[in-house]
Amino acid sequence: MLELCFHSLEKKMAIRSQQNPEISCFIIVATVVAQLDVILVEAKNLSLTAKNARVVAIRAGQAALGFKSITNFIDEFSARTIKITQDIHNHSHLLFKLALEQLRASQFKEHVARASVIHNGNSATLKRINRQSISELREAWSRLGSEMQSLTAQFEEIRQQMRAAEYIAVTSRVEASQAGEYCDSLESVSDYIASAALRIKTAITINLNTLSQLQRIIK
Repeated sequence: MLELCFHSLEKKMAIRSQQNPEISCFIIVATVVAQLDVILVEAKNLSLTAKNARVVAIRAGQAALGFKSITNFIDEFSARTIKITQDIHNHSHLLFKLALEQLRASQFKEHVARASVIHNGNSATLKRINRQSISELREAWSRLGSEMQSLTAQFEEIRQQMRAAEYIAVTSRVEASQAGEYCDSLESVSDYIASAALRIKTAITINLNTLSQLQRIIK
């Protein structure tokens, strides 16, 4: 469902990018922020699930000893995911600012290039401004590229955390099956871990695709 929504949004952004690139940049960053909210909610729910599962595992005693250790891992990667997501969220306004800087630098360079054509490239002032516009564009690209590279690395780190979560979900099912009367409760925890990890991975995929869309718009 999330992927279908993204494809629909991608088509709208492609149309709007031709009409107003600045609006498209804003929409893209808003999309990233919205998916960050999805990730944050799921990560917090995972952390809460781990705490509840730990209580059940304690009640189950020796039969769920292995599951208790697993809940510690769940809590750890949930906390890590929450921290990374909050860090990314704090940088979302910077992403928008840098995207607009790059876009405006690119537009300024195009205006200068057209003016140079009109004056047959003979204006010393235009030549100086053109060199300045190229320099500003390179600097804007460098700043934006660095920020996007950082964001991509952080998203990939969360995705790795979710791959670990999926593995833990499989392992926890095995442990849950040995927990006697607490088996159903612990198996439901395993199922939730797997489904939450999938939702977070989907949100990550949408954000990585969205960042690619941003690159196409600001070129």
